[in-house]
Formats: sequence, C-alpha cells, structure tokens
Amino acid sequence: MSDQAILSCTLVVLMGLLIWGKWRYDAVTLICLASLVLFGIVPAENAFSGFGHPAVITVALVLLISRGLQEAGMVSLAGNFISRMTLGENQFLIMIMVVAAFLSSFMNNIGAMALLLPITLSACQKMEWNPSKFLMPLAFASILGGMNTVIGTPPNIIIAQYRQEYTGVTFNFFDYSFVGLAVSILGVLFIALIGFRLVKIRDNAADTTRLIDLKNYLFEVTVKDDSKAIGMRLSEIKKISGPETEVLGMVNDSGGVSRVSMGRKIQPGQILVIKTSPDDISSIQETLGFEIADDLVTVKESDLAEIEVMVTAGSRLVGRKHDFLKRLASDDLALLGLWRQGAKFRTRLAREAFKVGDVLLLGVRTIDDEGVKERIKHLGLMPLMERDLQTIPSRSRLLKSLIFFGLAIGLTAFNVMDIVVAFLLCVIAFISIKVLNGNLYRNIEWPVVVMLAAMIPVGQALETSGISLNIANFITATTDGLPLPWLILMVLVITMFVSDIVNNAATAVIMAPIAANLALQVGQPVEPFLMAVAVGASCAFLSPIGHQCNTLVMAPGNYKFGDYWRLGLPLECVIVAISIPMILFVWT
Repeated sequence: MSDQAILSCTLVVLMGLLIWGKWRYDAVTLICLASLVLFGIVPAENAFSGFGHPAVITVALVLLISRGLQEAGMVSLAGNFISRMTLGENQFLIMIMVVAAFLSSFMNNIGAMALLLPITLSACQKMEWNPSKFLMPLAFASILGGMNTVIGTPPNIIIAQYRQEYTGVTFNFFDYSFVGLAVSILGVLFIALIGFRLVKIRDNAADTTRLIDLKNYLFEVTVKDDSKAIGMRLSEIKKISGPETEVLGMVNDSGGVSRVSMGRKIQPGQILVIKTSPDDISSIQETLGFEIADDLVTVKESDLAEIEVMVTAGSRLVGRKHDFLKRLASDDLALLGLWRQGAKFRTRLAREAFKVGDVLLLGVRTIDDEGVKERIKHLGLMPLMERDLQTIPSRSRLLKSLIFFGLAIGLTAFNVMDIVVAFLLCVIAFISIKVLNGNLYRNIEWPVVVMLAAMIPVGQALETSGISLNIANFITATTDGLPLPWLILMVLVITMFVSDIVNNAATAVIMAPIAANLALQVGQPVEPFLMAVAVGASCAFLSPIGHQCNTLVMAPGNYKFGDYWRLGLPLECVIVAISIPMILFVWT
C-alpha cells in the first residue's frame, strides 16, 4: 500500500471522527499523527516538531494575552460602555455585534465571546428581551471579526506562517484587514438589517429569575425509605410531576440507565433518572420524598442556592467526569443536574463526560461567596446569571495592559519585531504588572494547541507525499481554462465546507498546501489562494460544531442543530460575494 493511500485513508478516518464528535479533536489528531509515524510517513524525529512551530507558539501567546486583558478589566470596561447607552432592541443588537467584531480582531474570538456573552444575557434579562435574537448574531460577529488581523483567529496565524515558509514573505499584521474589514462590516450590516429575521426564536418562559429556559436537565434522584412514591407506578409519578417531566428509567446494577415499563412499581433505594426543569425538581423532591444523589440531601431554595454555568472551550472539565469536578470543587460546589442539547443519556450522570456547551446546575451555599466565584473561575466555567457590573480592578493596570498590547501590535505591524518575540514580551509585561499570575498554563486552551501541533506534521506529510499536488492537478485538469475568479471561488467554497464540519485550524492546515499547489499549477501568485483559505476557514456558520463560538450560544440561545444554517447559509453567500472581488483587487 503506497504512502499516499495510507495518508488518504488516515485523513478520511480523521475527518470522520471529527464529524462524529464523540472524541476530543486533540485526541483524534494525536491518533492520526501516531498512525502516520507507525507507517513511517511522518519521521519519528519530526512527530513533535509542531510543538515548536511559530504558529503554535503564537496561538498560545494570543490565548495568554486574551486572558490578561480579561483579568485587567476588559469585561467591566465593555460592560460599562454598553450599559451607559440607552439603546433599543435593534440598536443593542448592532452595538453588541460591533463590539464583538472589534474585540475579536485583537484577541481570540472565543475570548471575545466569553467577555460579551454574560453581558448580553444580563441585558436581555434586564430588558426582558429574548436572548435567542442576540446570541447567534453575537457568535457570528465574533467569528467575522477574527478575519481582520493575523491574531484574530488561528487560521490566519497558520496561513501567515505557511506563506513565510512557501515564499519567504509572511502576511503582515493588517494584511488581512483589506479583505477582512469589508467582510466584517458588510456581514454585520447584513445580520443587523436582514439576517436577524432568519434567526429561529423560541419563546422562553415568563420566569425572569432565570436567564435561559432550559427544561430538560438530567437529574438523578434516590427514593428515600419513607418516600410517598413507594408502591406507585412510574406512570403515576409522571402524572404527579407534571407534563414537563420525563422519567427516563432506573439505574441498573452495572451503572447504566435501563428503560423500564411505566407500570413498574417504585421501591425504596432505587435511583430514578428524570428530565425536568430546575424549577420543578424541588417540588418533586418535597412531594414524593426523593433526594438528589451524590450526597446532596435536599435542593430546597432555603438550604441551597442554584447557579447555572456553562462549560467553555478552555474549561478543565472538558472530557472529564463528575469525580474530577467533585475533587476540584471540594465542598464549594455540588453537581445537581446537566443540560445538553439533543442528548439521549444512557449512563448515570456521574459517568457522563462533560462537553463544551454543557450547562451545569450547581448547588452552592451562597452565590456571593468569593470562594465559590474562585472555584467557578478555576474550573473554566461561565456563569449564566445576572452579574452586577463590576468596577475595573485597577485602571492603572488596565491602561498599562492596553499600552503593552498596543506596542506589541505596533512592533509587529511595522515589521520591527517578529510576532512571536513581540507577543512573548507582551506576556512577560503582563506578568510584571500582575494581570497574569499563578499558573500560566491554566490560561492556555490546550486542546487547540495540541491539535494544531499534531496537525502541522500531518499537513507537511500532505506535501511531501504528493497528495496536495495530486489534488491540485485533479482540480486543474477538471477546470481546464477556468478563469482565476472561479478558481478562487472554488477554493473558498471547498474550504468553507470543510470548516463547517471540522476545526477551523485543522481546515487551514489541510487546505493551505492544496491551494498553494493549485496556484503553482495554473501559474498564478499564491497570495489570493491562501487568502481564500484564510477567509473560508473562518466561515463556520452552518452548524454548532463548526466553531466553538457557535457551540457556546447553543444552550442559552435555545437553538437546535438545524437553526444555524437559516442565517449561516445566506451569510456565507454574502461573504463569497464580498470576498472574491476584494481578494482579486488586493492580491492580484
């Protein structure tokens, strides 16, 4: 079997596992890399060369800088700026998208989302607006803003480094702005004027104590010895609990969840798995004599406060289970319930591995306790609750942070200093003024870094094995005589399609050598083809799995999987119509 065949099969399996979504993408790419090493396609001495690659180091530094800006008070600054303005619903939509696009131009777009999501939810709660109208546009604006600069999103960093290796000249800091600004501005205008009408809006309950109306939380309840439910059938339990409550089954001896007949009678000590809303679980416990499993005796509001938090992309809980949460949370937090869009649970709550976008219902003694806030922050969880706008921790520190960051951008933009060195100095400066302290490694989104480091040798293997050249030859042969604009269009659309189903950084690594070889085959400059890849890799608007920003708004926006293409597909058409002429005008 030839190297090309082995590599092709490996890539097909890689994409299949990424689309399947059951495994973390960093684990999938490491398995792919290990397979290529075993087959001898990637030399063993080059297997971990990606961890020292400038693109990987730059991504890690950008993540640290984003965290430093957050700690310096960017959340409060943005929140205070927005809160001072008296805005109507549509005006607020435009404002939050403009701020998101601006912030994500200079920091990781996931970081921009983390800043603005709680602020947006808080405004929706205060004004009694439906968050569904705002959150998908917010996510899309964050993605659009990432196209504007070299650090806005990992694909831009990858493409800039690839051009450096291929031609000896990199893309400068604001080279992406020529195309990115046009796409961002017109994309935001499209959403604000037309696209928001395409967002699927589902009515939330009138209860204003919660930001989002999530009814299908997973709970496990134990039947106490004196429970009134003993001897009742499951069908009777459902009638008493209400139509919104679903009894999924009982926990069996092996720890799985067995579906049982609604005629089954309740026995003491049984563990029932039910789906219901957090507002109903307390009354169900009190009425029937149930208790929450895992050492929580009661969930009465008088005894235990509840807080909803989301598992973010950088959370330490991603891929972990309840035991890990319990170990880190100590006695400050207790897991009461889990919400996951479209999930069909077949195991106990304690055995479910947490995923990005999961919403956890946590029990806390008091929400205002500093220890609780620190635990939530330490775990990388995002509270979905109304938070008072806080004062900036230190205005002097924030000003210094912005100055250091601005200097790093200036040194990079004017080619005074390499971006890795400039951003490393910025991180060191952040440490010196204590906006970055403690364990720095905790502030890096390691799955992204590991995935990118593992994909770089795979991308190099695409070139050395000749697969990229063969694909380029095939495209050239099937599009013989096709004008340059149509070739750019083809690269852009293919990249968009791949980015909608796999990680955008992985898309850039795979598509960059193919685009470069295609440019070589047709005798055209490589820059417009690479720019098409950069734009296309950032266009993940058709599904919640295409980009982590989309995943984060799925729960609080009450969206379903099929809701994204309603706005995403027209937006991608607008982007194509804008970016092709701009790429040709600037880069040919």
